[in-house]
Amino acid sequence: MALKVEINTSSYAMVEEELAKTLQQATNVFETFLSERHNLALLEQCEANLRQIGGTLRLLQIPGAALLADEMRMLCGAILKSINAVPEGRLNALSTAFFVLPRYLEFVQSRQSEIPQLVIAHVNELRAAHNQLLLPDSYFSQSDESLFSRDSNIRIQGTPLAETAFIENLKRINHLYQSGLLGLLRDAHNPMQLTIMSRAIRRLRSTIEAGPQQRFWLLADALLEAFVNNGLELNPHRKRVLAGLEGQMRARLKNRMVINEVLERELCFLLSLSAYKEGLVGKVVKVARIHAADINDEQLKTLRGIMLGLSYDTVSSVIHELRTELRHAKDVLELLALHQRSESEEIAPLTAVLKQSADILRVLNLPSLASTLIEHADALRALEGSDLSQERSRLEDLAETLLFIDSSLAQIDRRKLNYEDLGELSLERRDAISVDNQVSEAKSIVIEESKAAIGLVKRAISAYIDSGFDATHIANLPQLLDSVRGAFQMINASKLPEVTLGASQFMRRFVERDAVNPASDVQALETLADAMISIEYYLNELGRRHIADEGILKVAEDSIATLKLAS
Repeated sequence: MALKVEINTSSYAMVEEELAKTLQQATNVFETFLSERHNLALLEQCEANLRQIGGTLRLLQIPGAALLADEMRMLCGAILKSINAVPEGRLNALSTAFFVLPRYLEFVQSRQSEIPQLVIAHVNELRAAHNQLLLPDSYFSQSDESLFSRDSNIRIQGTPLAETAFIENLKRINHLYQSGLLGLLRDAHNPMQLTIMSRAIRRLRSTIEAGPQQRFWLLADALLEAFVNNGLELNPHRKRVLAGLEGQMRARLKNRMVINEVLERELCFLLSLSAYKEGLVGKVVKVARIHAADINDEQLKTLRGIMLGLSYDTVSSVIHELRTELRHAKDVLELLALHQRSESEEIAPLTAVLKQSADILRVLNLPSLASTLIEHADALRALEGSDLSQERSRLEDLAETLLFIDSSLAQIDRRKLNYEDLGELSLERRDAISVDNQVSEAKSIVIEESKAAIGLVKRAISAYIDSGFDATHIANLPQLLDSVRGAFQMINASKLPEVTLGASQFMRRFVERDAVNPASDVQALETLADAMISIEYYLNELGRRHIADEGILKVAEDSIATLKLAS
């Protein structure tokens, strides 16, 4: 089951600057309102800004961010309608949301996809602040019309009780379940409470006769096992799901046999999210044909931590400075190896730089890189007073590590590597990251050179027209476009070589034509210029984001097709 939603990065790029500006305005106005709470006009302006932000995000088809903006707007509206003093809880919820929304948008931008599930908890915090129903975890998932309790024929062996005995047993089970649930609702969470609730559900399931009710409680049993084994994180909504199970018990005590279908679908969705898939959970997921989510709850928790961490601009600045320090450390290391000096005053400053860099890596949530650097710093410190000519392999290993960390940071800065990619690092993975970085740097150089060449083509076309059709301005354009096409082939750009081939073929025919026709020539060259602008836009996106929507090249493709037809 897919939780990711792909986004159109090109459309987002077109409005990114204006969207960020509007969001910053809304944030500034809200912060002013916090100190001037009598001035409701400020909150009205904030509400209007959030309405614009939500509408833009819906047009961009970023549903999670749009929902968060809409809920922020509705909470602003609820505050405006209130005749009493504004509760601090509402303002705190809005303050948190103003912190979360820009970071979520940055997270979406960096990954070229959205995970709406990440904002559900923040949306529910906003809804709870003005007493609205909480949204289920499955809010963004497409519901399946089938129901395991209704449509399956699975029968579980148990010891069914007669109705009178069953009701008496259910009262005791319900009381046991309630004792654990009340502890959870008071936030006094400890594993024993979940264990008590799990035991209660299991006892209930074993005493129900085979059928829909038994299958429903089988799902509930698996869900509690997932919670007990830390496969799912507890939050206010999930506590309400567990409270809903207690409601089903009370309904059965009143002889109401109807199963809550909404609750059952939520049980199935949570089981699909569970990071724990062993034991009963794994068996139930299999027999109930529940498709595991492509991102489990533990991974969502990690991603949420990354999302709410340092902003990209801050991380980028820190990475830039850290890479400078690491390159300096590498230069010092080369001097040590060259002069083979191992005195304390030579080695101690380098080890200090390495340990400081490791501390920064921890702040950046890169513990594996930090640990690697600390190990090498300790090993280097142990070389004080030794013969470095005999330790060449250690020094080379440290140099390779510094180069690898530099490559990893460069790839993170380019948004081509995520923090979780650096969790477990084998030698093969390290080599792959270093190679990818070298390829990315080479690709960046090619892109910059290609942009310069495309700019030269545009200027040559303008100069040709402005000079009264002096052919010397465009004489070299076919060869220039051919060289650009070769560069595009080097970086494996799928559509660019074909587009530039069409452009170079047109220019070759244009340069070699027999007669000048000012009107048609200008029109043809303007069409070619449209293609060049489209390519330049694509290259800008490729250079800035290291990935671009090939739909940007549609103008270039159409322009070249028009030129082919005209010839």
